[in-house]
Parts: sequence; C-alpha cells; structure tokens
Amino acid sequence: MGPLAALTFQAVDWAVFLLFAAAILALGFSARLRESSALQFLTDGRRLTLPAFVATLVSTWYGGILGIGESVSYFGVGTWLLLGVPYYLFAFVFAIFLAERVRGVEQFTLPERLESAYGKPAAYVGAVLVFLLAVPAAHVLMLGVLVQQVVGGDLAPAIIGATLIGTAFLYRGGLLADVRVGFLAFVAMYMGFAAIAVFCIARMPLSAAVAALPDAGQRTFTGGQPWPVVLSFLILGAWTLVDPGFHQRVASAETPAVGRRGVLASVACWCLFDVLSITVALYSLAMLKNPPANPVAIFPAFAEEVLPPGLKAVFVCGMLGTILSAMVGYTLVAAGTVGRELVGRFRGDMDSAAVVRWTRAGISASSLAAVALAIRIESVVALWYAWSGCVIGALLIPVWRAYVGRSLRLGPWVAGSMVLSFLASFGWFVAARRTNNPNLEVAWIRTANGGYFVVPPIPEGLRAEAVVVGVGTLLPGLLVSGAILGLGWLSRRGNEDDR
Repeated sequence: MGPLAALTFQAVDWAVFLLFAAAILALGFSARLRESSALQFLTDGRRLTLPAFVATLVSTWYGGILGIGESVSYFGVGTWLLLGVPYYLFAFVFAIFLAERVRGVEQFTLPERLESAYGKPAAYVGAVLVFLLAVPAAHVLMLGVLVQQVVGGDLAPAIIGATLIGTAFLYRGGLLADVRVGFLAFVAMYMGFAAIAVFCIARMPLSAAVAALPDAGQRTFTGGQPWPVVLSFLILGAWTLVDPGFHQRVASAETPAVGRRGVLASVACWCLFDVLSITVALYSLAMLKNPPANPVAIFPAFAEEVLPPGLKAVFVCGMLGTILSAMVGYTLVAAGTVGRELVGRFRGDMDSAAVVRWTRAGISASSLAAVALAIRIESVVALWYAWSGCVIGALLIPVWRAYVGRSLRLGPWVAGSMVLSFLASFGWFVAARRTNNPNLEVAWIRTANGGYFVVPPIPEGLRAEAVVVGVGTLLPGLLVSGAILGLGWLSRRGNEDDR
C-alpha cells in the first residue's frame, strides 16, 4: 500500500479519538446474549429491529472508505456511477426479489440454503467460497494503516493490534456486539463526513472543486470511461446478491418485511453517504497542496494538511468506525462459516453450544487469515475486484435459484459448477498476472513505463495514461457456471417433480 503521511494529533484530537475508542469497546463488551445458542450468537435470535438492521447493514457494507478517495482520483465525479449506482441497483433487486425469501426460510446462512436446495456437496463447496469471500483482509489492512498513522510504529504491529482489539468483543457478544458497535459506526461515519463537507463548502464552491480535477473526463458522469468499463463495474454490483454479510443481516431481521424495508432504507443511506464521501474526496483533491503519491492516502493526507484540531479526529473516527464495523461483521460471517458450516457440518452431531465454541475458534482463524494476507500482500485492495469476481461468478446462479423459482434436482451439477467456475475465473486471473495481459481483468490502467495494474490502486510513482478494458474475473466464471447448470437442466427437465 505504500507509506502514508503520519497524522499529528493535538490534545483535543486525542480526547475525541480516545473517547470514540472507549465507546466502541464499552458497547461491544457490554453486549449480553439472551442465551448461549448458535442462533442467538450468529443472528441475535433473528430479532433485529428496523433501526438496528439499517445501521449495521449500512456501516458493514461500506467498509472500503479509503477506496473512495482513491477512486475519485481515477474517475472523479464518475465514481458515483461506477462504484455507487451498481450496488444501489442490485440491492434494490435483492430487496424486491430476495429479502423476504431469505428471512422467510428456516435457514439463515448461504451454505444452509444451498444444502436445502441442492444437497450437502453444494453446501460444502459454498461454505468454502463464502469463507474466501468473507475473510476481511482488506478491512484489516485499512484499519491497521489508519491506526499506524495515529499511534506510529510499523504497519505489521498496528495491523495485529487493531485486529485483536477490534474483534475481541465478538467472542462475548456475537452479532449483538457487532450491532451495538455498528450503531456508533453509523453515527460516526455520517457525522464525520457531513462535518467535513460543510467545512469544505464554506471555504470553496463545489463547482470550483470539480473544475480542479486534472482531466476533463473526470468531470463527466461516466468519469471519462468507455461503456465497456461502465458495464464491467455494473456487473460487479452483483456482489450484493451473494454477499454473505448481506444475507446474514437480512436473515437476522425481526420479520421478512423488516428485511425488505431495511434494504430499501439502506440504499437511500448509501446514496446519501456516497454524496458526502465523494464530495469530501473532490475537495481533498482540490485543496491538497502536496497530494500523496499513493491515492489511497488522500483522506488521511487531507486530514493532516487541511483540517483543524478536533475536526481532524472527528474525520478519522468516521473512517475508523466504518472500517471497524465492516471488519467485525465479516469476521463473524467467516467465523460462523468455520464453526457451523464446515466443522459442524463435517461432524454432524454438534449441539448448539459446541457450534458457538467452534465459531469463537473461527473468529481466531479468520482473524489470523486476514492478518496474514494484510501483512503479506502490499495492497489487498488491488486484488479486491479480481478475487471477489472469482467467488461471485461461482455463487451467483446457484444462490439465486436456491431462493427464486423452481429448480430441478441438480445437486451434483451445482457443486461441480461452483468448483469449475471458481477454477476458471481463478485461472483467468492467474493467466492475466503471469502474461501481463491487461485484457483479462476488470479495468486496467496503462502506465507511463508500459506496465499495467488493476484498478485500484495506482502503484506509487506511476502515472496513468489510459484505461484498458478487460473481460474481468466474474464473467468467465459466470459463463462456465451457466453452461454447466444449463447442461444439468437439460438432462433433468423431463422430471417435473424434482427440485
């Protein structure tokens, strides 16, 4: 990820920061479960009210906040279309077609639903894919980077310390602790970015900030990108339909109607926060006298160079809360997948208390995996879209058919399609890296020295010259999945009673 400019805090900043950290820990550790069952630990007894549902879903699904400043440096105003609108559209589809079905069935995890629809082999494969998608390596990395800028020291200890402290309360309170922290993160993210937006607008018209963008294409709705790139980002929004954290929150809603209304309300909240965060990013680019070489550092650099004491800490806490909430939420999903869907399914005779114990062990396992990836890989964000596409392409059709409409008895076909489609996408990704072929990935930028890299981020010291349109990792897997399941359907279509 490269070095970021260190943040220097005054006494008032430290007061705000420490108060925020204390409130996070107090809310997390004060969560008390009504009973020690797996249902209570993983879903809070499926009793999330509408306010709790919206607060936790909004903050969890918006964990990549540092990527907004980074993306605005590439796409300018077009960031809203490329990285906002696709997720609104697919979240709307989820609300209309899936939300009440997800909450209305007995199963509350994706692997469970896959087993109900297609059998145990599909559930095992789905559980592995869900774990790969849920491990919060990128969130761990971003949280560690921000903590490092505040307290100093090396990045690795900051990552380890932030992860240990940030997930400790999960062992005690499960989803309830996550929800309580999510409430504070929700308030912090909106207050922080709204305050900074007002601060910026009072000092410079928004039109002047937009006019300061270096490329005329960045001032357009598409960010200067050709339609194939726009389409690539639109397709990636399908992540919403198979995201395990999304499903967990909806399955935990108080009623099916709360799940549906909550997703729709969350879309409105995401739209508002996109407006706030993109506005702040535009002002950051316009007001920074010494912009960082690595665009992932735009928000921290802006806080250090432009913001006054007190407001700087409010902004940092807004970013920290957003990242922490997402990290905690996905850690719990990955842990539940280990404890309930892998170990529990393999043993077959585990009671609820044992599932909770193994889920707590899964918190440690998923945290260790995330920390190892964050320390080893220079930028997890650079792999986010490509890696996630491998998993999404494998899960998308089976998950959709598991909830919507009739399906033939295609258990072996579904398990095989998920394995082969993931391998196809992953092979596509590896081939792109080994051959340096930019046309095999989502959207690559050609640099002045002739190299290529996936969006995001731009490696330090390199200047972008042109966007190269690629096929992406999601599409190959989706085509393989559709072809295999189509063959399976043709072989079974004569049996009208099969599922």
